[in-house]
Amino acid sequence: MTESPLEIVAELILLLALILIAAKIGGEIFERYLKIPAVLGELVSGIIISPFALGGIRFFDLFGPIFNVPVEFEIHGGVIESFESTLPVEPQIFFVAQLAAVILLFEAGLETNRAQFLRWIRPASGVAIGGVVVPFVLGFFGTILFGFASLDSITDAVPALFVGAIMTATSVGITARVLADIRHLDSPEGVTVLAAAVIDDVLGIIILAIVVGIADEGTVTAGTIITIFAKAVGFWLGLTIFGSLLANYISKAVLWFRGAGAHVGIAIALAFLAAGVAEIGFGLAMIIGSYTLGLALSATQLKHEIEAPMRQVNNFLMPIFFGVIGMQADFSAFGGDESDATLATAIGFAVVLSLLGVISKLVGAGLPALAVGFNRKGSWRVATGMLPRGEVALIVAGIGLTSGVIGRDVFGVAIVMTVVTTILAPILLVPAFKGGTGLRAEEQAEKDAAAATETKPEPALEPGE
Repeated sequence: MTESPLEIVAELILLLALILIAAKIGGEIFERYLKIPAVLGELVSGIIISPFALGGIRFFDLFGPIFNVPVEFEIHGGVIESFESTLPVEPQIFFVAQLAAVILLFEAGLETNRAQFLRWIRPASGVAIGGVVVPFVLGFFGTILFGFASLDSITDAVPALFVGAIMTATSVGITARVLADIRHLDSPEGVTVLAAAVIDDVLGIIILAIVVGIADEGTVTAGTIITIFAKAVGFWLGLTIFGSLLANYISKAVLWFRGAGAHVGIAIALAFLAAGVAEIGFGLAMIIGSYTLGLALSATQLKHEIEAPMRQVNNFLMPIFFGVIGMQADFSAFGGDESDATLATAIGFAVVLSLLGVISKLVGAGLPALAVGFNRKGSWRVATGMLPRGEVALIVAGIGLTSGVIGRDVFGVAIVMTVVTTILAPILLVPAFKGGTGLRAEEQAEKDAAAATETKPEPALEPGE
């Protein structure tokens, strides 16, 4: 008997309730008793209740499994074939998690000091380039070293290229949440990390497009690369510049509404619009669109009107987002149906790639940070902020698996590296921000002088003042 649409919706609501409760319990335990950021507890709770752990167990004949890996269907030669989806949660739950990510980054943009962002965008470019090049190179050669790819031909090297692309990812959502919790989102280090993550995403999209082109066609043209680069950079710069120029007009237009909750509702709708256009029209991650719009509105009266309600919305949605990230950790992907020797090799590769995942970001992002005005403390903060791979790496790995470029063993290795870096980042990031300034003496003096001469905008520019 076919379930009614309302029964299906009710089941999804129950699953969301379980995810939210588990994430809140995990966050509370980690924050209250272990003195570790709540986000880490939310991630771990997701791993525990995932379909690959407790959520996938059938308890005798009573109930379960609670979570099932969705099944997809394809038709080959007139025959319908079924296979497990690379997305280990229901698409509707994944949708809610991505919606949460869009709203999280919109709020992060609102809370970012726009002047600080523009001040540190050039240094952030060096951090982003280093944070992409070093991980890509180490991931590429690490994959070849363990025999999962070779340099015999471009086709044989594609799995290594995919692993390199996975390694370049940066999950700005994880870092933004931690920095917001410890009130350092608009610090020079925090702004640099967020700006570098935006540039990192643009570069990552280009690298992924190149790798996918090579996997599909065996080659990729310079024209394709230029087109992708122009679209990605053009949208981001265009939204940043024109959004900033039009910010006060947008603020006035939204504040014209007087209905209950209208300001928050319309602001979130604009964030959704920017996110959707970024992904569909320009190939950028949705969170880049919502973050950039939030950044554009960060110096307006609208920001002050919606700041508190936005925080409440995120208190509800963020645990779902981080819980779902944890639920995507599929450690059963190791070895597949292969021999014990291959399984042992995959485990060794996972350990090495996880170490390379940590080292590559610390070196690739940390050394450029030292060269652009940060002292050792500041460069460590920037480097740890760039560390988590999160959902971005999982999406890239999923593309590689579904296209047949990488096998389940390499996919499992990528999952381990992603989980390790994502869990390690909050642990390192909180203590990193304890202590003094992260700027070199001359940079701190320049910052203090700029702050002393900074003038506040006239209140008359905004309505209702």
